[in-house]
Amino acid sequence: MDFSLTQEQQRWRNLARDFAEKIIKPDVMRRDRLPTAAERIPWDWIREADKQGIRTMGVPKKFGGAECDIFTMCLVGEELAVGDLGFAVIMDQCWKMANLFGEAMNAEQQQRFIPKFVADPEATTAIGITEAGAGSDHQGFYDSPDIDFKTTAVRDGDHYVINGTKRYVSNGSMAKLYFVVARTDTRKTLREGGSIFIVPSDTPGFRAGFFHEKSSQRLATNGTFHFENCRVPAANMLVGEGLLGRLRSEFMWGSKAEAAATALGVGRAAYEYALSYAKKRVQGGKPIVEQQAVAMMLGTMAMKLDAARLQIWKAAWLADRKQPEARPLGLLAKVNASETAFECARLAGEILGGASIMHEHPVEKYLRDASSFLHSDGTNQVCLLRASQAIAGQGAAALYGF
Repeated sequence: MDFSLTQEQQRWRNLARDFAEKIIKPDVMRRDRLPTAAERIPWDWIREADKQGIRTMGVPKKFGGAECDIFTMCLVGEELAVGDLGFAVIMDQCWKMANLFGEAMNAEQQQRFIPKFVADPEATTAIGITEAGAGSDHQGFYDSPDIDFKTTAVRDGDHYVINGTKRYVSNGSMAKLYFVVARTDTRKTLREGGSIFIVPSDTPGFRAGFFHEKSSQRLATNGTFHFENCRVPAANMLVGEGLLGRLRSEFMWGSKAEAAATALGVGRAAYEYALSYAKKRVQGGKPIVEQQAVAMMLGTMAMKLDAARLQIWKAAWLADRKQPEARPLGLLAKVNASETAFECARLAGEILGGASIMHEHPVEKYLRDASSFLHSDGTNQVCLLRASQAIAGQGAAALYGF
């Protein structure tokens, strides 16, 4: 067992850490407090991430990307999230599509979509699943023909006509390229009657709606968008009609590990800030880092962060090797990392005391950001239930998901 990183992995981690320190941290608090979602979108950071290869690090090399593995993207995601979770989420939404770019798309689709995505320094991707009536249940725990999933795609010659509305979507209404889940057969479960379509944002019938205003991940958008008789070429379908289950099980290996890594970054940021504060703050005649109560909280944070990181690394390592156990472990890693991050942010607040709610400190932001991953990327309860299904050996349905 070897926990050392390769030189290339170290290079990516250092690049991301430098990006967070020099570009994100100096201005993130001001941007976080801008009043509207539209003005908070960090287009300049996205362009800079493109220059440094971060935006396209998951794209196949033959199309100009770095073709990094899931493990490396987890390293970078944690570092970016130490700077700001919202920006890390923007990038991770692009990385999650890496396996779809490289493996799920056929050669013709790759030629049509990937070069254009790579050439546009502001292009991001989004995956349109969540709807008003379908949230975490679409992740496979409850999958029945009566699922309240309304978006449909009806075949019309060499096109499909898509109708429906998606909401709460990360990068929604700002992305240039969408991967949209729609039901091509409402008589079947979503797994067997759902399909994924590639939909560029300039497709007639696609209409961006609005950005949800929210308390956390404020630099990332969560958008609502609509499909109104949106005609999408049949050639834009991934894998095949009604094969959503196959697409999830064969191509979406590392999504939960990547999400866990970004959540962990928030917890680490809270720990590092609390540690720095505790070394400077003097009470009882000595820095509070030397007070036992504070020292125990810092020790607890360090312990939990290290344990969560090792679990993420194992899930990512397994995902890169396409091992079936990567999926339940990824689910568990996401739950553990998000709860660890939230606990670290809470303990950071305890260490700062009354100062923790003041705007001159970032701790209140860390707590807001950490809370978001308790419910995003699948609620923790659903993630645990799906992992439990896999542990109990209740079938492959428990193992697939984004």
